[in-house]
Amino acid sequence: MAAAGPSRVSSPQQSAGGGAKWEEPDLPDILKPHGLFGAAWKKADKSSQRVRSGQVDPGYRFPKPTLFVNVSTLEWKKTYLLNWLSARALWMSQVDVRSPSKFPSPQMWRDFLNTIDTDRLSSTRSGSMKLVVLDILGETIVQAAQGLTVVPAEIVWQGIQVQVSSLLDPPLWLMHSLLWELYELSFHYELYALDQVIVGHLWSTDEAWLNRQTCLYSIFPGESGLLMWLEPLPQELRDLGMCASSMEIALPYLNNFHELLSAWPRAPSHLQSPAQMDGKGNQECFELFLTASEFYVQTAFDFFGQQPSIPCIFSFV
Repeated sequence: MAAAGPSRVSSPQQSAGGGAKWEEPDLPDILKPHGLFGAAWKKADKSSQRVRSGQVDPGYRFPKPTLFVNVSTLEWKKTYLLNWLSARALWMSQVDVRSPSKFPSPQMWRDFLNTIDTDRLSSTRSGSMKLVVLDILGETIVQAAQGLTVVPAEIVWQGIQVQVSSLLDPPLWLMHSLLWELYELSFHYELYALDQVIVGHLWSTDEAWLNRQTCLYSIFPGESGLLMWLEPLPQELRDLGMCASSMEIALPYLNNFHELLSAWPRAPSHLQSPAQMDGKGNQECFELFLTASEFYVQTAFDFFGQQPSIPCIFSFV
């Protein structure tokens, strides 16, 4: 699929570098982080001296959601969205079943989403970068995007037929649902990767591996790995795990999150016990949630050396 030429140019947003490198762009397409996770990130010590390089691959398991909004033309936005929707299912299965040993950088994802034409790669740095992307993503996934020699009129997202022409300026509900899934998937698999490094002994036997994976999955709706992403997104907030608007709904997922983190070295001692509803504002639940969020976000930064993916608030518009 060849990328279309520019027609309407929007102002590029700030890149990940410079003084704003820790900030998400303030745009309607970008979802707001869950308040307690967002507060935890603001509080986190982002000193480079804390970073434990080399223990966890700092690459991105899924495209950064900002890549779909930080574009210079609407045609690029359409191309990025169409390529991701075309390759999404294959990539998700690869991450879950045959996870690559190295994950793409944001620039590698950009090269992929920008349509990789391996038949016309040059010897330029861009060409070399695209070969690296091809090696990481795999030929089948790249071909899923490249194979769109004739752009379809429609593509399916969450069981809904979406007009490809609408991807130039997609409706807000589409962007919110697609980016929410990317934030949630990234949070899930970064947590997975960290747990396997930090408490590797809990993944060392088949029985231990199954128990730990079950604990991890219990933090998310569906409790079954990628199968949870095969179902249509819920129409209400009640099914969104820790980010549910009701503490009564969120608490079981939150306590499972506490349980997982409690096995990590230097975990706050009060994460060892589940929180209880008190019927009077549930202050204990919120305090434990904030403690868990702060501990997770700081630990994730210490290993990744960059802003970790955190859950976002989602609602249909």
